[in-house]
Amino acid sequence: MKHVKLIKLICLFCLLFLLFAAGGCALNSYSVDELKVLYPKAIENSLHEELYYWKETVNAADYSSWRTCNVYAEMDKKFEIIRDEDGAFSNMKIDVYDEYNKKGVYKALCGKSQSAKGGETESFLFENDYDDLKNPVHYRKTAMQPQEFVKSEAFKSKYSLDAVLGELEYLTVDDMDFETDNKMMEHKGKVVKFSFKVNDDYIQRYHQEFGKASVFEGSKYAVIEFAYDRVASIVVFSEEKLGKNLSVDKEIYKLEIVYYGPKISIPSYDSGVWAEVK
Repeated sequence: MKHVKLIKLICLFCLLFLLFAAGGCALNSYSVDELKVLYPKAIENSLHEELYYWKETVNAADYSSWRTCNVYAEMDKKFEIIRDEDGAFSNMKIDVYDEYNKKGVYKALCGKSQSAKGGETESFLFENDYDDLKNPVHYRKTAMQPQEFVKSEAFKSKYSLDAVLGELEYLTVDDMDFETDNKMMEHKGKVVKFSFKVNDDYIQRYHQEFGKASVFEGSKYAVIEFAYDRVASIVVFSEEKLGKNLSVDKEIYKLEIVYYGPKISIPSYDSGVWAEVK
């Protein structure tokens, strides 16, 4: 009797193992050919998003930078974006920040500003720079709707998703070498993750095309992650030598994107330092 139970137990374990094995194959059964379909679709879906929060970190050999951009609008109790009758976001807000070599460079906030003195609510773009002591300076205040700011060339050229995803638009799956990833993608639920290195001729071609360095220049490999058919992150690694026979992977570029960011507080246009700005 015990022998029969043991055989049944072994059979049960074998069945469970086969089920898990089958599930594992299903999670990792995406090929490079399928990536050629998924990749442009994820880029296109991201570029169609109107609300987003991204954070970009650069650790180059001679400088570091950190930038964030949050394009925000309020949701109702059903988690739907609140819009006006014409379809525009009813309370859109924008927050951008630039830092270079661990020092602030530029800060901007745009949206509806409440009066601290009982005046009308008005929309403003608030901007300031920073001095060498990291103090905010050169305050500017401009009457402007956030919809105007997000469509301005100053914003589109630096802070739009098109600006930060511009190289991914240019990069194709044919430019990728998947030897580091064994020509497979990791696919779990709504998340797709894959690693690659760019082909040898890509860096030179990109520089000739755009007159600037690629984010992949000097890289060993990169890892891209899609979530819900949109770009979630890209991380680029280089090889850093620590000794004659020792090296580590160093993160030289990282871009993280979510499609609904944290709340934004807009200052009062007629109180504090902003009351003095004309």
